[in-house]
Amino acid sequence: MQILLLGAGTVTSRLNLTLSEHDHVVTAQLATFTPQHLDLFDFQAMVVVSPEASVTPEGLVRAAERGKLLFIVAGASDGLAAWANATALPAFAYPPSEKEVGDLLLALRRAEAGGLAADEQYRRTVLGSDLAARIGSNLAVRKIVVTSPKGGTGKTTIAVNLAVALALCGVTTYLVDADANAGTLQYHLRLEKVNSSLINLLRSELERPQGVLSEVASGATYLQAFTQLPDLPTLRVLPGLVTDDLSDQALDDEVRVTEVLKGLYEAGVATGGVVIVDVGNNPAHTVHRAAMRIAEGIAIVIRPEIPDLAETRRWIARMIRALSGVAGNGAAVEFVGSRVKVCYNMVLGEDFKTAHRLLSQALREDRIELALSPGGVIPFVDHRLASQAVNSDRRRDILIWRYRREHLEELSPFSEALLSFAAHFVPAVTEGAQRVGLLNSRPHGKRKLFAFRKK
Repeated sequence: MQILLLGAGTVTSRLNLTLSEHDHVVTAQLATFTPQHLDLFDFQAMVVVSPEASVTPEGLVRAAERGKLLFIVAGASDGLAAWANATALPAFAYPPSEKEVGDLLLALRRAEAGGLAADEQYRRTVLGSDLAARIGSNLAVRKIVVTSPKGGTGKTTIAVNLAVALALCGVTTYLVDADANAGTLQYHLRLEKVNSSLINLLRSELERPQGVLSEVASGATYLQAFTQLPDLPTLRVLPGLVTDDLSDQALDDEVRVTEVLKGLYEAGVATGGVVIVDVGNNPAHTVHRAAMRIAEGIAIVIRPEIPDLAETRRWIARMIRALSGVAGNGAAVEFVGSRVKVCYNMVLGEDFKTAHRLLSQALREDRIELALSPGGVIPFVDHRLASQAVNSDRRRDILIWRYRREHLEELSPFSEALLSFAAHFVPAVTEGAQRVGLLNSRPHGKRKLFAFRKK
């Protein structure tokens, strides 16, 4: 394991030799640590010898945000030892006895073998143990589909920002590109190297003998297909269906496709996470149908415009008709009503109110009695910021991530609206967002919900 060692005294020097003797690579030994060092050295873990180093909890939090594993060597009365204990980080006595050094080496080996999760350290250091536990135990919906009845609604932008927002707030989030039109998640997230893709996963599962798939689903195969973002350890991504073969056999076997999507959902949920699947707008596609069938929450992203309303009306009617043939009309309406959340995107002023009233009226004309409330109302974002979010060379320019980084006033309405939408799925996300700086508490309990641009 590559280690950044912090300290400049005798104990640190001895540890440097010991780590090297046990096949670890000490990338650098520093007396003082600042967040700038995160970009200067390549390492997976930091060993901090507190009495011999100049480092603050704030600096270590920044390291945890970047997915670095932390190990603290400190005296019982050392403030950093108290912080490590409060956040449940691996901590060892100073000066370390022979046994303490052995325990440190064992902890490093376990971490190297995957026994210490960077996302868990992120939650504990950024949120604190209590809030991390509350968020992890308060996930109302864990299997989420993001779709749209037509193109051009900003569906993928919402899917990406929703996933990043949950991840920043400490939720281990798995983002899957299942767009039948190939999808663009890899471009939004600037992924150059990936572990796998959905099309490759489908091809490999197609080659497996029937009956083996259930064993695979209970193992680590699906989790290993995801690529973890190096600068956000709580977010993992699986790119999509980029293929030049429009008749790819991997997309024809609907039973296998459904089992793979089910395996991806269950693998993410089994780790205590949330799975978000971007399925595009092609309901005839096997991957689209499979993802929708298993989802617990369905976010329909539309603009408050007549073409979007008309397509949404048809989309809901088609879904209810299809389900009615299997479970009856009442059960079909209940299924859609309990899962579907309409997310109005690129909203100016209060245009969405008129649009939503028209949609509700149209559904009543179709004899669909559906109490469909707006799950999200996402305001229009300045075109310059929106363009940079997808065209710059930094994934941290993604809108919600950029707001966390720079706190641009122009992005404050977007951030608050997106997190309000996210709370439908993870109710405790608001508290986590305040802790990590995505929501700012205002005096006297007053909050400015939206700041819409006027036409």
